[in-house]
Amino acid sequence: MNTAVKLENVWKTYKMGGERINALQGATLEIKKGEFFAIQGPSGSGKSTAMHVIGALDKPDTGTVHINGKDTSRISEDGLAELRGKTIGFVFQQFNLIPTLTAIENVALPMVFQGKSETERNSVATRLLGEVGLLERKNHRPSQLSGGQQQRVAIARALANDPEIILADEPTGNLDSETGKKVLEMLKGLHKKGKTIIVVTHDDKLASEAETVAYIKDGKISRTKRN
Repeated sequence: MNTAVKLENVWKTYKMGGERINALQGATLEIKKGEFFAIQGPSGSGKSTAMHVIGALDKPDTGTVHINGKDTSRISEDGLAELRGKTIGFVFQQFNLIPTLTAIENVALPMVFQGKSETERNSVATRLLGEVGLLERKNHRPSQLSGGQQQRVAIARALANDPEIILADEPTGNLDSETGKKVLEMLKGLHKKGKTIIVVTHDDKLASEAETVAYIKDGKISRTKRN
């Protein structure tokens, strides 16, 4: 099995007030294992919904989503939580760090849910913070870190359980251009190590660094191209 993620004719509709919004309309795409893949489109195009179904955070109304060959519609909620915890590392535009926890505690948190011992959690979190160049900030809380530092902590957290897939939603969206470049280099470095990188973005520069780009508009994958 060489496919990390496969969407087939995926539809997702939301109700807003009395209106029905077709966020995804027959979306179909395939992402290979070890690929650097970008999903690009304007605001409101369905990018975030695509990210949610790819990351098993939401189920489609119709169509299928396969992650490593597993049909997510046939997996229980507990099973999906386990799949997310072990297989996918999430990086968000808003960082989503826990404000009351230190950097090292934030990085260690995903390992708590996988039943790792405190010794192992601290060892792995320390190593990862070192890899993203923030070991000296390990006892700082998010409010004591810059945006770029928070995003690097978020990337370290995404790697905590050594997932095969890194799913990043506008990972440079809240960063200045220089810091954004550093985050991009980190993602490229992870790709070189064999991780599947899936980036959801409206940023041309970020998308241009991917091997494959799928363009989404009005909930439909309009075209896919190789860079």
